[in-house]
Amino acid sequence: MKQICIFALLIFTTAVTNAQSSSELPDLELKKCVLDMPGTSATAEAECGWLTVLENRQQPDSKKIRLRFVLARAIKPTTDSTPIFFFAGGPGQAASELWVQLVDPLKKLQRKHDIVLLDQRGTGTDSPLSCTLDDESMDLRVDLGKVTQQARECLQKIDGDPRFYTTTLAMADYEQLRIALGYNKINLMGTSYGTRAVQEYLRRYPDVVRTITLDSVAPVELILGSEHAMNLDLAMTGIFGDCRNDPDCNAAFPDVEKQLQQLIQQARNNPQMLTIDDPLSGDPVELEANMDVIGIALRMLSYSSSTQAQLPFLINDAVINNNPKRLLAQALMVMYSMQGMISHWMELSVICSEDYPFMQARPQDANTIIGEVFYKMLIAQCEIWPRGEVPADFHQPFSSDVPALLLSGEFDPVTPPRYADQAAKQFSQHLNLVVKGQGHSVSFSQCTREIVTDFITTASFEELDTSCLENQGRAPFFVNLLGPTP
Repeated sequence: MKQICIFALLIFTTAVTNAQSSSELPDLELKKCVLDMPGTSATAEAECGWLTVLENRQQPDSKKIRLRFVLARAIKPTTDSTPIFFFAGGPGQAASELWVQLVDPLKKLQRKHDIVLLDQRGTGTDSPLSCTLDDESMDLRVDLGKVTQQARECLQKIDGDPRFYTTTLAMADYEQLRIALGYNKINLMGTSYGTRAVQEYLRRYPDVVRTITLDSVAPVELILGSEHAMNLDLAMTGIFGDCRNDPDCNAAFPDVEKQLQQLIQQARNNPQMLTIDDPLSGDPVELEANMDVIGIALRMLSYSSSTQAQLPFLINDAVINNNPKRLLAQALMVMYSMQGMISHWMELSVICSEDYPFMQARPQDANTIIGEVFYKMLIAQCEIWPRGEVPADFHQPFSSDVPALLLSGEFDPVTPPRYADQAAKQFSQHLNLVVKGQGHSVSFSQCTREIVTDFITTASFEELDTSCLENQGRAPFFVNLLGPTP
């Protein structure tokens, strides 16, 4: 993520009120559209348009790229209504593809607020960083030679310059869209990597932001990917502690922590060759259940509360039956559910420019569940991938008096609650909430969506009711194949 520059906006408009219809602006052609999300059959309606920006904002004759955006208009706007701009995670997720998931959680907010989702440069439809590979299959194996070759191959195929797909440049795109749509003040929401994008936008354009909502917070100081190994181990420790405190889980799996160590020792010292049924096609898949495969499988299953609830059962099953097939098949299902959602080449453009130059080897990670596999994969790719300029202050904290709501899952293996504690220091007005028993991305449960709605509506914490969090908890633990205890 980036170095200090001032970017000239490419669309200049006369100041207008928030109530002005964006369809009246000649630069943006909005049309009714039906959006879907990769891997699902669900759809949602909105209006879609294209924002045209320069790839290299410092070169007026640079080639132009088009970014799709979605506008869901307020149902009953008022003169003081302020829109909500949503920033997707990843990095590499297209915001427009999230509208299907967001339409219900943001339903109350849409009564008064326009909702805007812009595909960050390098993501979504018509992206210059699109690359189709001969072998795009997803599995749990780690092949450094394969990822290196794919990076080389895609550098020859993509139509864009990866140096110009960094977060700071993308935030100038968001600012261009805000001006083009005629909005004066906006509310910002972001999840995971999107929280870093929100903070970068706020840093560069502080006067136009009314509120920010950060879900699964990445502090600006964080070097993305540097603490994945440590965070997964801490999350697993928390999940197992919850299992011990749960009578049904503890009765069913009293030795689950020892069993995990048994599973790890087998994967390290005597990995099995397995044939498992592909959970989508049913075709047999052969793989070695080594530590890389087991580690990535456990990480995939640690993201959400619903799959965390299966972990004690799956680990016990793998050890008792001396066969981790069921664990690996379940992890593959989670991986497949994410297929097509992330632009890996935009992800590399962000991380290789913004984080990789500051990464250092962590020998202490060697004995963790996932070890140093992610660090090795980044080295293999970032040594090849071109890097863009990063503002000198990008990883430095800043100060803001914009009201900030921060949300974390207690057992988040990626952005744990301590990250929100760190980020909260930047905001003189903030509320930092931890949702018990939850993993990554917590803002759209019934309880937290009400808190988010009330906060954005009032831009205040004074009368914000957070009492529902007292009854918010994890998904019930599976005790057998049938699920939780009835």
